[in-house]
Amino acid sequence: MNPNRYAIFFIGLFILIAITAVFRWCLLWNMQFSYMDNEFPYWIQQKDYVQTKSDKQEVIFLGDSRMKAAVIPNKLCENAYNLAVGGGTSIEMYYTLKHYLENHPKPEKVILGFAGGHWVSEGQFTGRDLYFHFLSPSEQLEAQYIGYKSNQWGFQRFKEKIIDTLEYELFFPQKYSAALINSKFKRGEFNHSEYEKNKMNKGQMFFGMNERTEDFNGDANINFVPDKRNDFYLHKIINLCKKHNISFFIEQLPMNTISHEKLGETKFYEKFKSYLSDLESETGITVEKAIPCYEPECFGDSSHVNPRGAERFTAEIKEKYGL
Repeated sequence: MNPNRYAIFFIGLFILIAITAVFRWCLLWNMQFSYMDNEFPYWIQQKDYVQTKSDKQEVIFLGDSRMKAAVIPNKLCENAYNLAVGGGTSIEMYYTLKHYLENHPKPEKVILGFAGGHWVSEGQFTGRDLYFHFLSPSEQLEAQYIGYKSNQWGFQRFKEKIIDTLEYELFFPQKYSAALINSKFKRGEFNHSEYEKNKMNKGQMFFGMNERTEDFNGDANINFVPDKRNDFYLHKIINLCKKHNISFFIEQLPMNTISHEKLGETKFYEKFKSYLSDLESETGITVEKAIPCYEPECFGDSSHVNPRGAERFTAEIKEKYGL
């Protein structure tokens, strides 16, 4: 084979690889409903709602899966919306509120609540934010930088996280191959259905549907050391509300009886309440420190309320805030 044919061969091979890579990227980007797991439609419906223009003033709820399960907007008031996401922390909730304010009137109230574990860990940042492309690339990189800047981790881990972020953003095969193989592109109907259901329920969904659960909630047994990045973004939420003169409140989500009893035997609750008290004194916001205790019949699993528990919590919030 003469040199010209070698050149033509390798140029052709390069073009084929490039075309294949672009085609694969377009396929993965445009068919996410067909292969992503069942949390995807809930996160994306929330993202779409926040970024859709509206002139309706609302009471909005921010938080994680426990808040998402516990507050039923359709039974609360006409203008309520649940913007919590499963596995969420103050990172996602800050960007949620930021984009919400870009497209909606300022909320009448913002009520935020997290499980204990989501005050002390990064939650599902990799498995949801990066995996689902929930945040923009600049927001993802900013959040990773804040982790490094706040001494959450060293430079080597920061570098690894930046590489990880870019690999997700570019749909690297090792990040999505398992989902593609396991799904066989057959999840579309379910995911679209769940998206519409979440939309109809104004962001609310259930995670556990047992009629009774006495399983122990592990949050009652963790060591409460606030995640520095979460604390940073929580303050950004508070400052954003102050800037726009929005009433902001922090609520606590219910625990079942066995978990609540264990709570009193650990140092977690003491440290948690101390952190919240300091936050209240520092910022002047209203913070609920007492974690409600509900009977086992109110829980669908060890962490989340079932419909009975959600109706009870929603009724209590309705009365407490005059909604």
